[in-house]
Amino acid sequence: MARPAASGTRRSATPAAAATLAGWLRDRDDEQLAQLLRRRPDLGLPAPADFATLASRVGVRTSVQRAVDGLDAWRLRVLEALVLSIDDGQVRIATAIELLPAVDLTPALDDLRAVALIWGPDSRLHLVPGVRDALGSYPAGLGRPADELIRSVPDISLAPVLRFAELPPATQPAAGGAVVARLTGPGLDRLLAAADPGEREVLDRLAGGPPVGLVRDAQAPADMADPSAAKRLLARGLLLPVDGRTVELPREVGIALRGPHPLGRIDVQPPDVDLVPRTPAEADRDGSSAVLSVLRLVAALADYWSGQPAAMLRAGGIGVRELRRTARALNTDEGHAALLIEVSAAAGLIGPTNGIDPSYLPTSDFDGWQRRDPAQRWLALAAAWLAMPRQPSLVGQRDEREKVLTALSPDTERGTVPALRRATLTALSSLPPGAAPATRAGVLARLDWSAPRRSSAQRLLAAELLSEADELGVTASGGLTGYGRALLAGAPSAAADALTIALPAPVDHFLVQPDLTVVVPGPPLPELARELELAADLESTGGASVYRITEASLRRALDAGRTGADLSTLFGTRSRTPVPQGLRYLLDDVARQHGVLRSGAASSYLRCDDESLLHRVVSDRATGDLELRLIAPTVVVSSQPVSRVLDVLRSAGYAPAAEAPDGAVVTLTAEAPRAPSRQRSQLVRPSLAGDAEAQVRQLVARVRSGESLSELARKSRPIAQQIPGITSATTLGLLREAIRGGQSVLLGYVDTEGTASQHTIVPISLAGGTLRGHEEASSRLQSFPLHRITTVSVLPAPS
Repeated sequence: MARPAASGTRRSATPAAAATLAGWLRDRDDEQLAQLLRRRPDLGLPAPADFATLASRVGVRTSVQRAVDGLDAWRLRVLEALVLSIDDGQVRIATAIELLPAVDLTPALDDLRAVALIWGPDSRLHLVPGVRDALGSYPAGLGRPADELIRSVPDISLAPVLRFAELPPATQPAAGGAVVARLTGPGLDRLLAAADPGEREVLDRLAGGPPVGLVRDAQAPADMADPSAAKRLLARGLLLPVDGRTVELPREVGIALRGPHPLGRIDVQPPDVDLVPRTPAEADRDGSSAVLSVLRLVAALADYWSGQPAAMLRAGGIGVRELRRTARALNTDEGHAALLIEVSAAAGLIGPTNGIDPSYLPTSDFDGWQRRDPAQRWLALAAAWLAMPRQPSLVGQRDEREKVLTALSPDTERGTVPALRRATLTALSSLPPGAAPATRAGVLARLDWSAPRRSSAQRLLAAELLSEADELGVTASGGLTGYGRALLAGAPSAAADALTIALPAPVDHFLVQPDLTVVVPGPPLPELARELELAADLESTGGASVYRITEASLRRALDAGRTGADLSTLFGTRSRTPVPQGLRYLLDDVARQHGVLRSGAASSYLRCDDESLLHRVVSDRATGDLELRLIAPTVVVSSQPVSRVLDVLRSAGYAPAAEAPDGAVVTLTAEAPRAPSRQRSQLVRPSLAGDAEAQVRQLVARVRSGESLSELARKSRPIAQQIPGITSATTLGLLREAIRGGQSVLLGYVDTEGTASQHTIVPISLAGGTLRGHEEASSRLQSFPLHRITTVSVLPAPS
């Protein structure tokens, strides 16, 4: 098949190609190493001692699996083609090119080298150990080569194939070689053309992948007269038995059946997304409503839990009833309440108390958060959501044991969620600023292309994450807002500035309507919002907020220490419309009745100058549970606490006020209780892009430095090498000599997990099968069991 010359011709990585993976890594420049560590951060934890250590980690199975799972559809298909093109242990680029569409492979190959899944020039290309295992037994849905499959096929199964091909009888390996020759030679096309429709249906189904199927007595001699299409294919040799019940379609047959594009047509670029045109300013304005709503609800959540703390379950988290109660108080659904609770906890705004019966309360950090401007408050919540390893959408679902998953419980932790959040938002960031996808399916299709090996597990979760992003204002109508885009890029200052511009200016006034509703035409100033929340009930939010004034809301403000004059001043000075006469009458009436009855602590008491009113309270059936007892014409005592007395009297239609020992009316709102703040290391603190980049650069410099030290150690003498677990006399002699002379030594060491590392120490003692010394890198005293030391090299004294 003719292909562009650029596809098969590439430059060598170095003038003299490195013979080992460690050598190839050593030849990479600092930027290439930094890119590798950025894209595979697990390779740098802990910092590798030298390039030999880095090379060993590059091939670790879990690390390779993670890197392969992160490949997009095109690069994954190129890697599969490379695996399929291996011949005698060598990757054949020309064979891989024939399996793929006529596209330049240079960018894909460079990218696979950048993540160290392949290494070396095209002429001597190598796969990193673990890549073949990561792709599975059937890369691209194709079976194993015929010469590999045929080795385990017994002679009795091959006899009918030889008879059908009119070949002389033979035994393994000659029989297997004859069958393989038919499957890899020009006669394969004739074999496939001779297949009847039933046989062709089986072949096409297996060629599409997976290439294995179940057949009864698969290894028994097959017959062309058998009614089973699979049995006839076994007799033709187009299927090969794996065991007594399993058959497999050889790779050569699958490739021939798939036609000119054996690996299918894969888009080199992500699929297009139908867009709804929208300017960035419009997107930011749309998202600002969700921002204001989430800020209000988080503050309401903290205020509600201050008065009614949520009890912690024994296993952690809050119960279903607590969540339902909280959702009702916030006037939202349980799913949204769970999201608010999880994000607030991740931001450190709520947390558990310490005690025998712990509960969840706002932390002291909440008070500082509430004093910030709206943009900074949102930034704290959005950054916490982006980085938190928890999945709020799981709340309310059942696990494999039919146990209901609850908010804040350990069961909703998912370590892969932060990466998926970033991947989902990154798919949106590739769209033009402000534009929103016409449907969510387009974004999910692009996300599927960006990580096809994760698509089945992440598709449903990605849809839920997009909903969460809309609720938090990170996105608006499915498209990234300007401040959401800046947050994703690691620019918090730019995100705060963009949000400040998008939010409407705070207002210091409102409009009182004749029906006793209060309209606030914008976000109120914090002090105005606090006064309104005391004196009125919030009915709706958005660009403008609507509150309703009731007798109960006015009494709430009076209980909080406000006087009738304070409330009259609030409505008179802050309202841009005349105060309705009905509000004046209601306020005067509530203020006049408030405090006529006063309650104190005796356990509790009631006193009233109006003796007839006090007698009516004592004789009222609604107050019978208070066990009131008249001890003076104007004084009644009760065994119930003051709060209970106040609640029952108000339910019965009276309007008592709390009284201090000196007779003054006391404010019922004490200082809000708080849970202890968590340590900063426990909070979700996403690292800034600059900090992460500096760490990567330091890692590269450390590996280079460690490699120089290892090179110096290789040139120094003497060196004692040993089999792990066996300490030789030479090793002990070198260590004792270094201790006596105060010389530094370079140790090769294998930890309990089998990870090799190197340490430069100044040894001070050797006893009890343990070497102790000060490590030069950290200046700490370290201990090394002798049976885990693999090499000892005494370093020359500095000149």
